[in-house]
Amino acid sequence: MKFNRWILILIVIVGGLIYFSLPKQSPAPSKSSADSLQITEKRLAKDEQFKTGDESPIPDKANFKGLTYYPYDATWIIPFEITRSEKVTRISLQMTDGSVDSLLVFGKAHADLAGMHVDLIVYQHDSGDFFIPFKDKTAPTETYGGGRYLELPLTKLKDNQLSIDFNEAFFPYCAYNKTFACPIPPKENQLSIRIPAGEKNP
Repeated sequence: MKFNRWILILIVIVGGLIYFSLPKQSPAPSKSSADSLQITEKRLAKDEQFKTGDESPIPDKANFKGLTYYPYDATWIIPFEITRSEKVTRISLQMTDGSVDSLLVFGKAHADLAGMHVDLIVYQHDSGDFFIPFKDKTAPTETYGGGRYLELPLTKLKDNQLSIDFNEAFFPYCAYNKTFACPIPPKENQLSIRIPAGEKNP
């Protein structure tokens, strides 16, 4: 009996050691973590493109250290309700060099942000994807004074709802190089709230 008791104790100890030495299964990453990782990968790819690409707007690519961003914040992924234009129209949009460009107006996006109702004009490229130039109260001290842009694929629109991720807001090329001409956000898209998400000043 004494011998058997020691055998039993050894079995329990060995079993415990085996259990605790087994690799623990990591929990699946949350959607927020996955989105954050995807955004980080996009930003790193853009840095590489700006540093090495032939079409980079950066004048001094040799000393380019990468773009600057607010920390990722999932609360700035906002579902907007879309009111489509009654008919497809093409309007002129003022450019930074004084010229004008024409874009299709898809409609307006509506949501409540920071306790205020917000309406944004949504433009559409000929490809079908959406373009939203906007300016908020972070400009010009924290972000580019001329505003920022959002590009969204058409597939983001579902049942007249458009999910807008302000973490993906970016500067136009003219923010880095004045030889580029960029669309100026219309007054309807100049917001009286701060949106501390996306690209920011260094």
